[in-house]
Amino acid sequence: MLSSAILAAGLLVPSLPAIPEVARPLPLSAVRVTGGPLKRAQDLDAAYLLKLEPDRMLALFRQEAGLKPRALPYGGWDGPGKNLTGHILGHYLSAVSFMGEATGDPRFKARADYILKELKEVQETQGDGYLGALEHGKEAFWALAKGDIRTTGFDLNGLWSPWYVLHKVFAGLRDAHRHGGSPLALQLETNFAAWTEGILSGLSPSQIQSMLATEFGGMGEVLVDLYADTGNPRWLVLSRKFEHSAVLDPLKRHQDRLAGLHGNTQVPKLLGNLARYACVGDTGDGFAAGFFWDTVVQRHTWATGGHGRNEYFFDPGRMSENVEGRTAETCNVYNMLKMARRLFALRRDAPYAEFQERALFNHILASMDPMDGRTCYMVPVGSGVQHEYQDMDKDFTCCVGSGMESHALHGAGIYHESGDRLWVNLFVPSTARWEAAGLDLAQETDLPLGDSMRLSLTLREPRAFTLALRRPAWALEGFTVKVNGESVSILPAPGSYVELARTWKTGDRVELSLPKTLRLEPLADDPSRAAILWGPLVLAADLGPEEGFEAWREGAVPAMVVPEGMAPWAWLRPVLGQPGHFRTGGAGRPRDVEFSPFFALHRRSYSVYTGIFTPGAWAKRSESLCLERERQGRLQAATVAFVQPGEMQPERDFGFRGEGLVLDESRIQGRAFRRSSKWFSFTMPVDSSRPMSLAVTFLQDEWRKRTLDIRVEGRKIGEQTLDRGGTPRFFDAVYAIPEELTRGRTSVTVRFEATQQNETPAVFGVRTFRTH
Repeated sequence: MLSSAILAAGLLVPSLPAIPEVARPLPLSAVRVTGGPLKRAQDLDAAYLLKLEPDRMLALFRQEAGLKPRALPYGGWDGPGKNLTGHILGHYLSAVSFMGEATGDPRFKARADYILKELKEVQETQGDGYLGALEHGKEAFWALAKGDIRTTGFDLNGLWSPWYVLHKVFAGLRDAHRHGGSPLALQLETNFAAWTEGILSGLSPSQIQSMLATEFGGMGEVLVDLYADTGNPRWLVLSRKFEHSAVLDPLKRHQDRLAGLHGNTQVPKLLGNLARYACVGDTGDGFAAGFFWDTVVQRHTWATGGHGRNEYFFDPGRMSENVEGRTAETCNVYNMLKMARRLFALRRDAPYAEFQERALFNHILASMDPMDGRTCYMVPVGSGVQHEYQDMDKDFTCCVGSGMESHALHGAGIYHESGDRLWVNLFVPSTARWEAAGLDLAQETDLPLGDSMRLSLTLREPRAFTLALRRPAWALEGFTVKVNGESVSILPAPGSYVELARTWKTGDRVELSLPKTLRLEPLADDPSRAAILWGPLVLAADLGPEEGFEAWREGAVPAMVVPEGMAPWAWLRPVLGQPGHFRTGGAGRPRDVEFSPFFALHRRSYSVYTGIFTPGAWAKRSESLCLERERQGRLQAATVAFVQPGEMQPERDFGFRGEGLVLDESRIQGRAFRRSSKWFSFTMPVDSSRPMSLAVTFLQDEWRKRTLDIRVEGRKIGEQTLDRGGTPRFFDAVYAIPEELTRGRTSVTVRFEATQQNETPAVFGVRTFRTH
């Protein structure tokens, strides 16, 4: 039996996995991305990583340890106060570790080594293994250790998702060890884990479960990985402290109860289950992880590979009422890609590679502006939407952090190997070295916009093995394979692998032809809304520049009117000289529109899901639009005054005042608005000779509960509550104004007050109008 001293010191060797990988990914150091849009994204990310200043990310770590910061800290979500302070350093440490291995550039390892040296000083000064930058973080965790557990949403003991933040640091240390080869990183991580163990040691199982109601990131995953790296079972035991029963138990029973749960809070939990399944073979962990991934991909995921609305899961399959608004958070896709790569390694099933291609070439590429490297929080998929770009020097949101890592990982998962087999999962200009087989491989391809791929082999000596080339599910008629110029006559079905078993030698080459066709992917619950795909690429309708676009105005977002059953290539015509660009030929209403590859469409308003109607269905829709125009016309004729909140001149004209104004966004779906945690008001003209009403425009697309009271001249005349759920739509709520409030007046003060400790819903328009 191992002695307690050895266990305590962690002087063990890495553990052997209970479930070995049957298709091991070639390491990042063995793969180089050499061209195409992924290389462009990698280069932009590399430049951004080298632009950032480690001392600024380390500043608040040093401050919390009582050390003098060497630079001013960054702000945004990584700034002081109640923020995710310190999370960016963790993301950054992971990213430079990945990028150093993926490029061989020593500058990235130098960045990682400097950060680790600084963290060593911080940890030694803290004296107990702690490595955090959270303001009053240690005090909050000390209270937690004593059983003082206060959880409300994303708040734990007054901190914003503190375990989530610490997870990023843990993950950075793990990756600096695994991908940067740093023994110091492993020692820092082990000391940090010992501190974590001490914090949780006195808590009961029910107290632990109460704590886990607040987002905790991938704490379970990093602790399982620490067990794998050290062989010390205490870290495996500690990982189970982050087993959230309320979420994971139903998944182990193959029950989809994800609706209403925060998306990226859940995915990292299942990454932990998947890691533990591989390490120790726990079937419950395996069931939960596999069922979760299948369920999310098959019942919750958009054509681009993203999922969710306003960061939350919705009822499975109810896509049509959730497609509009803020959909598809980038962090979620980053973590689902991690799961897909790991699941392929364990099971070598083609659907995991299919998802990787879809999510990588659509959402992840679309999440970075290829001109300047800005990344996106949300990459919406609805009608008349826009990218949610981040300020890369100020925001430092979670998706800025995961973006740092994503674009350093483009070489991951292209190639997998076993003793006698090499899988080619993605078609990306790249080189690869399969060291065990003595093989150097060069992949040349013009995909994703072209349709050809060529592999050239160089071997130290002839060797027999199987080359398994993915035939994508989209590669239908015209797909061909040639080996040294000779066609392969027997080919597998789409969505599987071409297996070429032979003795390979230097100079051998394999060529694939992968012609792409157009196809529709309708929403599961609404065939009149569909994404258009061309091979692996989602196409988006280009609706013009972002600036000034107003999706809510009639006619701004064209629909397609085509005879029932007509294939998309019959009404979408290629644009000469622009591969992947198509224009509707008379099908657009009220105008034709150009469709472009989504990953390349930036700084534009767009639609991923487009309305596609038969002529009869369009006639009915046109009739309802006509009735709505008539209603709006009557309302306009009765209007005394209308103010557009959020626009400077109208607000000045109508005596705008307010406190606690929320300024995190200026427009939603192209329309200005006001929101407050306290109140705001306007002075609105009225007609005292006629009964008057107030119409207030709201948007049914809030990601949390928001409430307000509406007061006229101090008297409450109405209230409004908006919460998650429902089809995103603008609507007018109408409130009668008592006649005694307008008698003898030419104007009244209309005040919107936040209630129940919530912010107000966004107010997009305020109108006074005559009711008779």
